[in-house]
Amino acid sequence: MQRILAFFLSILLIAGAAGGCADRDAPSQPASTTSPALKASLEEILSGIYEKHPMELTLETTEVDLSDNYSVKSYLGLDNGDAIKEAIASESGFGAQAYSLVLCRLKDSADAAVIARKMADGIDQRKWVCVEADDLMVSACGDVVMLIMISSQYADEATAQSLTDAFAKVCGGSLTLQIR
Repeated sequence: MQRILAFFLSILLIAGAAGGCADRDAPSQPASTTSPALKASLEEILSGIYEKHPMELTLETTEVDLSDNYSVKSYLGLDNGDAIKEAIASESGFGAQAYSLVLCRLKDSADAAVIARKMADGIDQRKWVCVEADDLMVSACGDVVMLIMISSQYADEATAQSLTDAFAKVCGGSLTLQIR
């Protein structure tokens, strides 16, 4: 009996160790494409994120003009908005506070991993010039991609991970992709 118990505990230990060694940039298991968040508007998804994780900062929401390559680069880190159906940005309404949460809906959810990687690699975390958002995550849930960047000086209030966790809850608990 002890050998059987030891055998099963060994298997659990090995499985746990293998899971702990997973690549952080690797996509997680796909979320259901029928998730309620995917049917919601970007504004409703953003409201849901802030309901799950309230913010003290004074924030303004802006619709990203996808025909303006400068805006697309500034908010999304992309050279153009060709693969994006719509996008909104939530940023500080006062001064130079390094905080930006951007949601975009893709034209094709199959492009999520490629677009998310381009966003993570292309975004300027010092776009405010005098401050830097040194905490960055890009995640996806079906056809919706979220880029969150925030200064670690706000870590008592929020982190990229805590806001990504709120996004995951709004999406029904799982994300199709997470890039740090």
